[in-house]
Amino acid sequence: MSETLSKDEVDALLRGMKEGEVAVEGEHEPRGTVHPYDLLAEDRLAGRRFPALDLLYERFVRRLRLSLASLVGVTPAITLGALDTIRFATFRNRLPAGACLQLFTMAPLRGQALLAISAPTAFALIDRVFGGPGRLPETLDGREYSALELQTLKRVGARMLADLAEAWTPVQRVECAFVRVEPNPVYLAIAAPADAVVAVELACDLGIGPAPLILALPYAMLEPLRDRLGAPRATMASGSDREWLATLGTAVRQAAVTVSAELGSHEISARELLRLHVGDVLALGARGDDPVTLRVENVRLMTGLAGVSRGQNAIRVLGVARGE
Repeated sequence: MSETLSKDEVDALLRGMKEGEVAVEGEHEPRGTVHPYDLLAEDRLAGRRFPALDLLYERFVRRLRLSLASLVGVTPAITLGALDTIRFATFRNRLPAGACLQLFTMAPLRGQALLAISAPTAFALIDRVFGGPGRLPETLDGREYSALELQTLKRVGARMLADLAEAWTPVQRVECAFVRVEPNPVYLAIAAPADAVVAVELACDLGIGPAPLILALPYAMLEPLRDRLGAPRATMASGSDREWLATLGTAVRQAAVTVSAELGSHEISARELLRLHVGDVLALGARGDDPVTLRVENVRLMTGLAGVSRGQNAIRVLGVARGE
């Protein structure tokens, strides 16, 4: 029996499919059907990475081990986890309960970042700072930090932020500054709920077992440094590049600037200044045919000769001025 269908059999099969006599597996959606595409879904955000941050945080961990060892008298075991780019709402929901949430800035970068010290790590640090073996309270559920404990954690956090700033030096000099402690994660607002944050979780072990230590930076804070941090840039067509450069050049050429001529200078004391009256003459220390300095937006740019052109005072440009 031949496995090839004849023309009549093919026509009969197509007719049956059209009239519904032959079952067809699955239903095809009508042409032009629109499917929703979530640009902020977790799998979309996974590609928005900064590879250089991995090396930067490794440098931070090495410095942090030494800093905590000098502060608490024992070298902690700190393990660096993977960087995760997720929506801020998701990140906030995953924060460990009872964590000490410290907000800080990273000037000149814009916005605020977060240092989250989990409750076990926080209380172990506090006990170590005061000479203890790193004991934890009998219960951590609902345990609030006292004013002294918060002050101690702020001191420890300042040491961590100093290490973070130093770790950033090869990429960008930043100044990490403590802002405040946020007791309620619901009120955290380092980014909009749907915006992305770049988070990394460190496992810190002070002798009681590993506990989380979390750093989170808004994606918008890091985006100006995407070239230095090694993030892939979107490929632009050369035509678009030329168009952008032409537009920028036009805007620069049409910008208004102030040009001023410095005819001379004279230094006097405050006493002499107070004695000046209308009609007094100050010698500028320059002759009429000496070159004068031309400044553009108060930047020394050219030299010229003072004169008159068409009945108006004018400066004839001689050349580009040398450094001051």
